[in-house]
Amino acid sequence: MNDLNDKTRPVALPGSPAKKQESRDAQKVLRVLATRLKPLNFERTKPTFYTRPRKFVVEFVHVHKYTFGPMFRVHLGVRLRCDEDTAAALNGPSFDALPNGGTPGTARRFQFTSAPEAVARCAELMGELVETAGAEWFEAMQNPELLVSADKSPLGVQLIAAFHRAQSSPELIVTSPQTRQALNVD
Repeated sequence: MNDLNDKTRPVALPGSPAKKQESRDAQKVLRVLATRLKPLNFERTKPTFYTRPRKFVVEFVHVHKYTFGPMFRVHLGVRLRCDEDTAAALNGPSFDALPNGGTPGTARRFQFTSAPEAVARCAELMGELVETAGAEWFEAMQNPELLVSADKSPLGVQLIAAFHRAQSSPELIVTSPQTRQALNVD
């Protein structure tokens, strides 16, 4: 596998055959990741979004492909089902690499090449992140007290109020058209 940290490696230019290959390889990683996340009940509902509906929220993983090279950033987030914003707020933690026990210099970056083993390794690392750090964060977001905590909630003030209303009135637990469109979920 090529050393993806090599600063002398040329960046593929937009529209070039190398950039087109990089895009095809990125899609391979995302397809493998979809398979990797399926046992965790995440479905690929948009090209770069994997979602898992819960009672009050939709948990999501968003994978951002960097333009400057064959690597990804992973964002975690939760969206209140009744959220009427048109955009999916990337309101949780984000990661450029899988942390390795906090030991400096040991993080494993979400990078890939065309090699099948590099594609599989990148998807596996991102899947491991969702399974570890993601599981911990998503579990914390299932705690209603934390979800509405003024200093720890990923939700804005208006959404916290909407969450309180939904908790007291089960008929308000509906998926808004904006949430359906933003995450392609029911």
